[in-house]
This record gives sequence, structure tokens and C-alpha cells, in this order.
Amino acid sequence: MRERPNRCRSRPATGRELVNSSSLSLLIVVAFGAVAGPLGALAGIATALVGYLFGIPYALAAGHVALVASFPDGIDPLPFIIVEVTFIAVLLSPVPWTESPGRITLVAITSTLTLAGAAWLIVDSQSLYLAATTVIVLLAIASYGLHRLELVRLGLVPDREDGKQAHQTNTDQTDESTTDTDTDTTAKPTTEPTTDI
Repeated sequence: MRERPNRCRSRPATGRELVNSSSLSLLIVVAFGAVAGPLGALAGIATALVGYLFGIPYALAAGHVALVASFPDGIDPLPFIIVEVTFIAVLLSPVPWTESPGRITLVAITSTLTLAGAAWLIVDSQSLYLAATTVIVLLAIASYGLHRLELVRLGLVPDREDGKQAHQTNTDQTDESTTDTDTDTTAKPTTEPTTDI
């Protein structure tokens, strides 16, 4: 059985990555502090700490909660854009260490602009609840598309219309199928178990 190469390699962080992580944490604190003052700086520190302890996805989630908490009366577009651009920079920070940084960057930026643009357009003409529902539906569709793409890339579903795998990775299955077809055409000798008492 031939194994597939592991595309997501876990390795220790290098000095350059640690400096990058520290500078991104500082960038989050500065962005929050610039748009919301001392309370924003505290929210930025909390967001950076969550990112350090749990990773980028949790930092983005905590950062959005902190952003809402920093502006209880609502947020103007400019502070919102400043913090969101910072979040995009944090999201794209590990991209240089991936196999295809250009494609990942393009998809991340296009997805972010599409979701933000759709929400912005709907908020202008409809209620906030409809805008939130639209963004959730768009995220669900995008998530399902990414899920299907990964299934195809991992070879877990057929990627051709005739139902056969284009790239069969398990040679044992191929050997068994040819053995089965060869043995079906020839007579097999049978032996009965003995019943000596």
C-alpha cells in the first residue's frame, strides 16, 4: 500500500516565524488602540493573547467579539476597515510557508471582499438580520465547496463522471480485483473438512 505525501507538515517555528508572530500581535494591538483608544488596546492585547495561545482562527473570532465590545454604540466604516485589514494580514501571515502562496492569498482576499461586499450591499437596502443571514448562507456554500474540493483532492470521492477514481492510490485493491476476475473463470478444487471422531 502506497501512502500519500503529507501536505500539511507540522514543524517547529523558526526565528523568522516567531518574529512575524510577534509583529502581527503588535499590529493587532496598535490597530485596536488606534481605532478605540485604551479600551481598544486592551481588546487588542486580549486578541493577540488568544492568537498566541490557540492560533489564528481563534484570534480572529475573539478579535471580532472584542471589536463589537469596543464599540457598543456602533462602529464607523473607517475603524472597521482598519481592523479588518489587520485581520486579513494576520490571516495571510502563514501563507509564505505553504505550497501555493499565490493561490491561497487570492482566494482569501477574494472571499473576504465578496463576503464583506455582500453584507455591505444588503445592509444598505435590507435589515441587519437579512445581511447576517446572507453572509452565513454564503459562508455555508463556500465551506461546502471547500469540503468537496478536499474530498476530491484526498481521493475520497470520484472526480470523474463515470464513477471511477482517476488516480487509484491503493495498489492492493487493483491486485485483488484482477485476482478475483482470474479466479472466477477457473475451477477451484474444494476440500471438505474431515469429521473423524
